[in-house]
Amino acid sequence: MYNAASVLTVSFLTLALAVTASAQTTGTQTQRQAWAPPSTALETKQLVGMKVRSDQGKDIGEIDQLIVNPSDGKITHVVLGRGGVLGVGEQKVVLEWADLKMQPDPNDRNRWMAVANQSTIDSAPRYEARRDTAPAASPTTTPGSQPRQERKP
Repeated sequence: MYNAASVLTVSFLTLALAVTASAQTTGTQTQRQAWAPPSTALETKQLVGMKVRSDQGKDIGEIDQLIVNPSDGKITHVVLGRGGVLGVGEQKVVLEWADLKMQPDPNDRNRWMAVANQSTIDSAPRYEARRDTAPAASPTTTPGSQPRQERKP
């Protein structure tokens, strides 16, 4: 009985010391300065899924992906999803970032849209995803191969 009481007392003291140390640490940390983007800035959550229209006002599709140059961190291209219903039958093409002009959506003042020249959209190359990366679930397998089965003794 004496041993159980001792273990319980030591456990409570250890917990009390940990809580006290935690409270002291958070009290001495400095507050981070707040930052918000300027009202004219577009966040990525506004870009992906953004409507794209031609310069003639025709709905073309929406931005599916942004392609970023790893050396300077700048957006170089966008993948545009055209046509289809709920992603079925959708055609993906690539436009240079500089070919898009951002402007407020005239139908919804809280949204933005992208406008591109119709001839640029018509001549845009088809997007093909990279195939040089291994599947995330099993990095040792290659496409079309079966994963190794481990035998149990």
